[in-house]
Amino acid sequence: MQNVTDSPIGPLIGGAIRPSLESMPTGSKPLRILQIFSRYKEYGGEEGSVYRIADALHKGFDVGFFLYSTADLFSGGLVNRGIGALKAFANWTIVDQFRRLQQIGQYDCWLIHNVFPAMSPSVYELAFDLGVPVIQYLHNYRMGCINGFFLNHGEPCQRCMHGNFLPALQTACWRDSHLQSGMMAAIMMRTRRMDLFTKIHHWIAISEAQKLEHVRMGIPAEKITVIPHFFTTKEPPEPYPEQGDVLFIGRLSPEKGVNRLLRAWSRVQHLGRTLWIVGDGPESQRLKDLTRELSLRNVQFTGFLEKGQTRAIWEKAACSVVPSIWKEPFGMVVLEAWARGRPVVAHRLGALPEIIRHDRDGFLVTPDHPEELAEAILEILEHPDRGESMGKEGFRRLEHDFSQDLWFRRIRGVFSGLTPGYRNHGKPM
Repeated sequence: MQNVTDSPIGPLIGGAIRPSLESMPTGSKPLRILQIFSRYKEYGGEEGSVYRIADALHKGFDVGFFLYSTADLFSGGLVNRGIGALKAFANWTIVDQFRRLQQIGQYDCWLIHNVFPAMSPSVYELAFDLGVPVIQYLHNYRMGCINGFFLNHGEPCQRCMHGNFLPALQTACWRDSHLQSGMMAAIMMRTRRMDLFTKIHHWIAISEAQKLEHVRMGIPAEKITVIPHFFTTKEPPEPYPEQGDVLFIGRLSPEKGVNRLLRAWSRVQHLGRTLWIVGDGPESQRLKDLTRELSLRNVQFTGFLEKGQTRAIWEKAACSVVPSIWKEPFGMVVLEAWARGRPVVAHRLGALPEIIRHDRDGFLVTPDHPEELAEAILEILEHPDRGESMGKEGFRRLEHDFSQDLWFRRIRGVFSGLTPGYRNHGKPM
């Protein structure tokens, strides 16, 4: 178990975050929730959302937090990595830890964010065996796609949606490896055979678009509640620039579509502004090579930056661009841009049309049409008054449509059917 002592939500104690009950009413008995997350190899937006959710839940519930990671599973030599591969199918160590943790904590439900691949599907089996209600928080499309993006080598793909993951093996769509794709395909086929879609107490989707895709997978619509993410800010937006730049911020991976942004930039660069690409990831070198191939000017790759470092770039930015080529389940970067008082230009895909109001707080453009993406960016750069107005509208919407209070009221409704006191609705230990 990774001993995370600097987690954004507090220190880990025996694999679980110590609950914080300072804001709970005196004499009340809050619901006890065990929040579960298996970290990926690299930090991403999903992990940040998990920490924000954990912190917000502390305000009304007794919350434990169990954190694990892929690095923990596959650390060590060849033998340990082989054992790790077996544990990805059935992690007996994790099962023992959860059994003891449930016995001690008597949690009323488990809120699962991710168990793949490190924790294994055995987490679900144990919860069902113990009679602990499971609420699954959806962050991607993993239940119907082994890479979670509905992408196959950069192209839209939903061949595995209904539970046959053999196409994933045949096309090596996960990490470009037939071996790893086959392993993950087998894990997901095992997961789907557990009758997960009906046995899980409730599902939380982060957008209507994401819910629709999971209903198409086979989850009953009445078992899915849509709760969009929230974003809080204590700082006023930076003053809007007269001669602003363009910003992409996020992980440099294929689904983010940064190569589309670079192709659009060839139609924008004549203005003499700068395109800032903030982030790192597996596509970093390919994107730099593409920048040279296209003879692009004024493109700055900064790598990963800390929060304080990004503020200086936000001050220069006239807009943020989200050129994703996958069906974004939400898009936290949109809310971050609005918190800075900046409009967003995004592809009309996934949940982005639910969040962005075209021509009011940003622009939505057709995917794979670089000329349309460039025109939207130029509209903002050449008309700063309009860009500033749209940024202010986005900032207003944060409090109105994406506040933490609104999020908490919605998630409290999901938990309302559960009764504090595990033995009231679970099997005896």
